[in-house]
Amino acid sequence: MDIKIDKNSRIPLYLQIEEYLKKLIMEGQLEKNTQLPTERELSIKLGVSRNTVSMAYKELAREKIISSTSGKGTFIIADGYQSKALLLQKNNNPLIKHIDLAIQKALELNIQIEDFLYLVNQRLQEKKHLLNNVSIAFVECNQEQLYYFSKKLELGTGIHIIPILIDEMYHHPEDFIAKTKSADLVVTTFFHFQEVQEFLKNESKNIIAIALDPQIETMVNIARATSSEMKIGLVCLTQKFAERVFKSIKYAGIKYKSITYITTHDNKKLKEFIGKRDILIVSPGRKKEVQKLINESTPLIEFMYIPDKGSIDTLKKRIFDIKKREVR
Repeated sequence: MDIKIDKNSRIPLYLQIEEYLKKLIMEGQLEKNTQLPTERELSIKLGVSRNTVSMAYKELAREKIISSTSGKGTFIIADGYQSKALLLQKNNNPLIKHIDLAIQKALELNIQIEDFLYLVNQRLQEKKHLLNNVSIAFVECNQEQLYYFSKKLELGTGIHIIPILIDEMYHHPEDFIAKTKSADLVVTTFFHFQEVQEFLKNESKNIIAIALDPQIETMVNIARATSSEMKIGLVCLTQKFAERVFKSIKYAGIKYKSITYITTHDNKKLKEFIGKRDILIVSPGRKKEVQKLINESTPLIEFMYIPDKGSIDTLKKRIFDIKKREVR
């Protein structure tokens, strides 16, 4: 297996590895059930850190292209790079098998196909209603992430998000408990899960933790727009968000001359800050504000943290499990 990466490219190394493996799979050079090198083996071969390979494998696993089993290794599980097509492959999709069994059962009961379709559609509408009018309290430590979760996360129509800063748990505990009581489900990140769970241990609340990762497109855009000679500026609301962004950029191996942040809304101070930077990153909600103050030639990138697919699937399933009791 020959993987080519460019260490002088602006694209992070883990993304280069990920995309090249996808290319080999799509072209048929790597077939299903092929065992991939271990993270250590591939890192030595490519001359990169093991962490870089680990990030690439993690993304491929998230897209259900590869699968790792402790003690056995990492194997390709996709027939070519078409992750959506995996859902449509009858032999690999247990859902389609269940649909076929339901059709067979309907025919055995002498139910006409048209009547079967009517029953299925009616049932789908009932189940769809279960995901409506659901209240979720989302607890986080920074305002930016609360903004994204309450405004941008797509969980379906009728989902009501109650954003709560975790500081409220300590400074206004009665208000915090009142807000979470009105919610069907309390959601927080793995970082805050234990403290939220401990605080609400007497409230009998459903609490789940989700994982937040930088949006891949965001990291690619930053990598493409920056060089080792550039000064990066971050405009956000809180120091906590800035620290998280700095760690993500460093973790991705993106090179830059300097990186600093500012949280003020004062236009004069913002203009002065912007004028000394080659590229600007903004937190969710501050993009329009900053756009009015920059030159068209200055790259402007909105930095997004989003729940990973596994977290979204878990969240939707938990919502469904909570609400389905109401129609039984």
